[in-house]
Amino acid sequence: MIAVPGSSRDIALRTGLWLLLGGWVGAWMYFGVVVSRVAFSVLPSTEIAGTLIGPALASLQWYGAAAGVALMGLTLAMGRGVVLALVPLAMGMACLFSHIVVTAQIAELRDLAFGPGGSTADAARFTLLHRVSVGIFMAVGAASLVLVWLHARLDSRSSHVG
Repeated sequence: MIAVPGSSRDIALRTGLWLLLGGWVGAWMYFGVVVSRVAFSVLPSTEIAGTLIGPALASLQWYGAAAGVALMGLTLAMGRGVVLALVPLAMGMACLFSHIVVTAQIAELRDLAFGPGGSTADAARFTLLHRVSVGIFMAVGAASLVLVWLHARLDSRSSHVG
């Protein structure tokens, strides 16, 4: 059932969609621009900064996974099409992959790469995985901005109907 513009159901669906998207964009930007930069510039070592950043990033990744599923459902309930619904699902899956696979490997490698007796091969693998993690983070952040634009465009069109 497609939501009728202006109905209580439509308002509830749009509110949920915009709260989830706003939370996603806001959290991603705040983490990327403020939290991570401050942690690595203020704390006395990269190890301590990484210890702080890890749990914060894990929370963001779990939020992204849940928000992706919720946004998919809201998009479908609003009748905005399967393709637009699959984008947040793919973003959520990227968050899960980053958390379960990439971040887990980074955690395993941290001591091997930088602890006593660490090898250059482990350090290189750590660096590669960190770049993959940052790349996924940035791709999900960019995709969230694209979703905001696409949904705003659709809301703009529907506000001019009737």
